[in-house]
Amino acid sequence: MKNILTSLLILCIGITSISAQSDKAHVKRKDLKKEFIQSLSADQKKQLDFQKQLKKEHKKKMKASFTKAQLDIANDENLSKRDKKKSLSETFSNEQKEMRKSHKAILKEEKEKFKKTLTEEQLTKYEGLHRKKHKKKKEHKREN
Repeated sequence: MKNILTSLLILCIGITSISAQSDKAHVKRKDLKKEFIQSLSADQKKQLDFQKQLKKEHKKKMKASFTKAQLDIANDENLSKRDKKKSLSETFSNEQKEMRKSHKAILKEEKEKFKKTLTEEQLTKYEGLHRKKHKKKKEHKREN
C-alpha cells in the first residue's frame, strides 16, 4: 500500500514539473515576441499587419471556394487541426491547389521583404520566434 502511494506521489510531482516547464517555455516565447514587436519601427509594424491581413484574405478566399464536402471536413470538431489540413488537402481541386501555391508564394515574398528591413538583432529574434518547434526531433531522426 505504501509503495502504491509513494509511486502515485512521485507520478504527480513529475507531471506537475513537466507542465510547469511547458508553461515557462510558453511565457518565455511570449516575452520574446513582445520584445521583438517593441523593437520594430512603425513601418515594420505596418508590414507585419499587412502580412496578417493577407493571410486572413487568403484564408477567406480559400474557404469561399470549398465544396460542401470540404466545408464538412473543415467544420468537423472530431478532427484535429492536423487531420483537417490533411483531409482537406487531399480533396483540393487543381484550382484550389494553384490558389494555395499562389498564396504561399505571395506570403513568402512579403516575409522576405520584411526580413530585409530587420537589423541583425531583430533578425535573430525573428528567426528565434519562427523556427520549427520540433526541429531537434527531426535532426535526431536523421542521425539514426
